[in-house]
Amino acid sequence: MAHESTMSPEILSHIHPAAGPMVLILLSVIFIFLTSSRKSNLPFINARGTWEFGKGRARARYMKDAATLIKNGLNKAGVFRIITDAGTRTMLSPKYADEIRSLPQLSLSDNLKTELHADLPGFEPFGIVANHTIVQDLVRIKITQNLASSLMPLSTEATHVLETQWGDSTEWRDMQVKPTVLKMVAQLSSRVFLGEKICRNPEWLDITINYTLSAFSAAQELRLLPEFVRAIAVRYLPGSRKAQSQVKQARKIINPVLKERRDAERAGKGVKYHDALQWLEDIAKGDKYDPAAAQLGLSAAAIHTTTDLLTQTLLDICGRDELIRELREEIISVVQENGWKKQTLYKLKLMDSVIKECQRLKPMAIAFMARVVREDVVLSDGIVIPKGDKMLVSCDRMWDETIYPDPLKFDPYRFAKLRQTDNPKNEAAAQLVSPSPEHMGFGFGQHACPGRFFVANEIKISLCHILLKYDVKLADGCVPKVQAFGMRRAADPMAKISIRRRQEEIILCRRKAIAVNWYITQHDGLLIRLAGLGENKSSTSDYPPPLIFQWDSIVILNSQPWSIRSIT
Repeated sequence: MAHESTMSPEILSHIHPAAGPMVLILLSVIFIFLTSSRKSNLPFINARGTWEFGKGRARARYMKDAATLIKNGLNKAGVFRIITDAGTRTMLSPKYADEIRSLPQLSLSDNLKTELHADLPGFEPFGIVANHTIVQDLVRIKITQNLASSLMPLSTEATHVLETQWGDSTEWRDMQVKPTVLKMVAQLSSRVFLGEKICRNPEWLDITINYTLSAFSAAQELRLLPEFVRAIAVRYLPGSRKAQSQVKQARKIINPVLKERRDAERAGKGVKYHDALQWLEDIAKGDKYDPAAAQLGLSAAAIHTTTDLLTQTLLDICGRDELIRELREEIISVVQENGWKKQTLYKLKLMDSVIKECQRLKPMAIAFMARVVREDVVLSDGIVIPKGDKMLVSCDRMWDETIYPDPLKFDPYRFAKLRQTDNPKNEAAAQLVSPSPEHMGFGFGQHACPGRFFVANEIKISLCHILLKYDVKLADGCVPKVQAFGMRRAADPMAKISIRRRQEEIILCRRKAIAVNWYITQHDGLLIRLAGLGENKSSTSDYPPPLIFQWDSIVILNSQPWSIRSIT
């Protein structure tokens, strides 16, 4: 039940100005009392101590070791309450995941509104996700349908990023891995989301990387305040103002590009673009929406989560030379045979297993399926989760020894072995993109991450380029440590790796156009051997004239020192 203030303006006018702060404190206390007055029979796992005033110490215990608190809670009860940095949450055992996966009483959008203030200025990217279906439709339909056609653009962009950021030095050199991976993922994602014109725009990349950080920090600031003052506080808090500024700047970049496209289309000179900016237009069908907010919402959901998983994967495989050798052999064999096709990434089974194992050991959080309960939920064993509760499901099964032998050990072959079966259902369940109560790295249920197929492709293509083009190892003295913040987990942001350029066995990128003197030989299938390369369209050689073409195929180098140059 909503509680409205009955204090009239006349009464307020008689309050002495010096008493203003005390009135605000009193109102806050009343608000907290009223909104928490409904009692729950569920046990508290980190309730306030006898002599503790407020929840500060309970929150501190949660932030210090949420994993132990949750484990203790699961040992005592299948459902319990826990005080977190974002307030009180109801935690469910993963045994309930299947049971609640599609319940209509549970709302993801309400959770976005309360956790990320989706209806406040500066948080429009979360608002468009919470209040509309356009971004969900974009990811579930358009991006998923165009996964195959996005492979070559992703590969091309990966080549550009590594050339410009990682370089060609054959000497070992150290670099902080997470920041450079973040830039790589931002640029690759933007290539598919916005096309060539914007994906390398430094201003856009800065916004798309930093908006998420600003918005989450601002959301945390606002959560410390009672809900009824947040709409005012958002105008003044520095973090909130920064997020608002970034949204405005994003509109200045995106809107002119979209206007140019719309004007060209009205003039009969439109081009059908192959990017998410165009797909949003197709889905909207003329309805009004905020394209910049949609793009930032898309980026917020994709970039930092993908970065974290790719970073953790690199850190986990560094120092495992035999595993890296096997991964390279798989890449060469599969990509050489198939080129960049959807089936290619499916066949990278060892790589898929490695990534899934990295995610199992270090997911982004130790609880998923965050929902707001709109109506009382009665579980099959009679436990009631009351209306208004904010709930999550523990992913404790990801480290259950009855499911995963030696569960705390990194076994890169774990899921590859599980795929060695004649049962298609079991084979599919062991794939990276298949969520389950036993592996909730991408969530689970009706709202499991819809972009996980794109994320998997992006990470695999990035790893193909990195592993074939560079030797990688942990920097001397570096011992990566997972960062824990309550239930959240993050790859070590300070970890360093050492890299040096190596000669890749096959060329993974598409060049814009290459002038080639060529002839064809038959060797393990049809291969194009390069007899000569150059920018001159004329030729006096005995071979056929140079051919200007789009570089869509894989070329075998045969250990010869071919030099490939783009014609731009």
